[in-house]
Amino acid sequence: MQRALNSQVKKANRQHKLNRLQTLVARHEPVLQAGASITTGFADIDAYLSAHAGGGLPCGGLHEVAAETSADMAAALGFAHRLAARFLHHAAEDDVLLYGQTHAACRDGGQPYGPALVAHGLSPQRLVYLDGVTLPDLLWAGEQALSCASVACSLLASSDSAPDFTHSRRLSLAARNAERPLILALGSTGASAATTRWRIASLPHNGWHVTLEKLRLAYDTPPPTGGWAVYSHHIDAQAQQQNPHIMPLMRRAV
Repeated sequence: MQRALNSQVKKANRQHKLNRLQTLVARHEPVLQAGASITTGFADIDAYLSAHAGGGLPCGGLHEVAAETSADMAAALGFAHRLAARFLHHAAEDDVLLYGQTHAACRDGGQPYGPALVAHGLSPQRLVYLDGVTLPDLLWAGEQALSCASVACSLLASSDSAPDFTHSRRLSLAARNAERPLILALGSTGASAATTRWRIASLPHNGWHVTLEKLRLAYDTPPPTGGWAVYSHHIDAQAQQQNPHIMPLMRRAV
């Protein structure tokens, strides 16, 4: 028992040191300049972003959407889809969304389901889909897409691994320089240079519990600890009326 207790103490000390290191790194990183931004469509979240992020969610940045547990990956993807739909809504009509998944993400969660994407505000006709690749290949594709003028947003999903800090910082800088958003839907997280990190847990009736863990635009204001309970139909009332029974966003191949 003593050995187990010592192990827990050592683990807690390592986590504390890691948290301090991440804080020090963040304070030496340049704060993003206020630029183009979007609203999420959720009044309480938008009120917070308006007060602390210069008006909304920055278009030029890396946004992580992480699952609270492995069982919440579908909920994290749902919230990521919503953010992507909001970014795409404010882009040119011919611009597209790059949607990519790793092997594990396809295996664990299935592939995007067209009718459900429409119900959640995403048009399949505006998707460029990349599936079944490794995480390094997926990150490379996302970085290349940031230099393509016709790609308004990229959404990359990985259920079993996350980019390390070096890759995260590279993607964050590329997104900021391109003034385009890159969304990572993740089953696990680590040290990151992301502009925002959202932690998502599923709630009944197509709901999400959303916690903002990181907001790089507001060093002096810690993110709210309680989070928000939000529901998918609060964003797109017209789509909800057309599709009163919201279908799963992902579907497994048969």
